[in-house]
Amino acid sequence: MARGSVAILDDDAESDVAAFMLEACGIDTIDFYGNERVLTRKNFEKNYNVLEKMVQVRQIEDPQFIYGINESSRAPYFVIGYFALLTGARISERLRRGILEAAKWECEDGYWEDDGFALKRRIYLDDFREKISLHKAGQKLHTALFKYSERDFMESKVVVGINQFRDYCDYGKIQGVKHVNLDGWGLQAIPSEVFELNNLKSLSLEFNELKELPKEILNLTALKHLYIDYNLLETLPESIGMLSSLRSLSIIHNNVSYLPESLRNLKNLKYIYVRGTKISRAPAFLKTAEYDELTKTIYLHNEKKKLK
Repeated sequence: MARGSVAILDDDAESDVAAFMLEACGIDTIDFYGNERVLTRKNFEKNYNVLEKMVQVRQIEDPQFIYGINESSRAPYFVIGYFALLTGARISERLRRGILEAAKWECEDGYWEDDGFALKRRIYLDDFREKISLHKAGQKLHTALFKYSERDFMESKVVVGINQFRDYCDYGKIQGVKHVNLDGWGLQAIPSEVFELNNLKSLSLEFNELKELPKEILNLTALKHLYIDYNLLETLPESIGMLSSLRSLSIIHNNVSYLPESLRNLKNLKYIYVRGTKISRAPAFLKTAEYDELTKTIYLHNEKKKLK
C-alpha cells in the first residue's frame, strides 16, 4: 500500500479514484484540494449512478475484494464514502454496506509493521465507519484530520470523536487527555466539558457548523493549537486573547473578515492560517506580523524569516 498517512485520499489508489470521480462530477482536482466545498450534494447526486458504477466495476475486476486483500478494490469505497460524508449526499444501503465492509480493520490487521501507525490507522477507520453508519442525506460529516504523533495515540493522550469524548467524560478519564479531535460531526456548539480541560494542548473542530466560539474558550490557557477550519464563523471572540500558550490558530474557510485586537497579547502565537477567509493582510495592531500571499498565512514574531 503506497500510503502517505492514515487518511483517505492520501494513498496512490485512492488519489487516482478521486481524480476520476471528481472529473465525472465536473470538478477540477486542484480546485477540490484547495477547497473541498466545491463538491456539492447536488453535484454528487446528479452523477451518483456514474460514481456507483465506478465502484462496481472495480469490484468486478477484483474477485478477491470479498476477502479484503486488494487495496485497489477498496479504494473506490473509501473515496465515495468520503465524498458522501462531505456533501451529505444520499447513498444506497447496498453502497453503505460495501463501504463498511471495505473499511473493516480486519482487512489491514497485521499489515502495518509500525505498531503506532497501525493503531492510528485503526482509530481513523473506526471514526470513518462510525460516521458512515450514522450518515443520512442532508447531514454533512467528515473524517477526522489527525495532527498527532503515533506516540500520542499509544499513550492514550488523544480523544477522537464525540462518542469517545463523552465516554471519557463519563468515566472520569478526560483530564488526562492532551488532544481533543471533534472534526466532522456537524457540531453547532462545542461541548461545555471541553472548557474544563485546563491541560489541553490542542483542540480540533474542523468541518463542523460552528457560528461562534464562546467566551469560555479563555479557560484553555494551556492550549497551543486551535483548528477551526471549515466552519461558519464570522468573528472570533476577544476572549481568544487569553489563550496565553497559543502557538497556531487555523481558521481556514470561514467567513471571518477581521481578527480581534486581543491577539496582540499572545506572545507565543506564531502562525494564523487564513486561507479561504476575507482576511488578505496582517492587521496593523500585530506589529511583528507578516502576511504571505502564497500560503495565505500570517507569520508573527519573524517566523517567516526563520523559515528561509
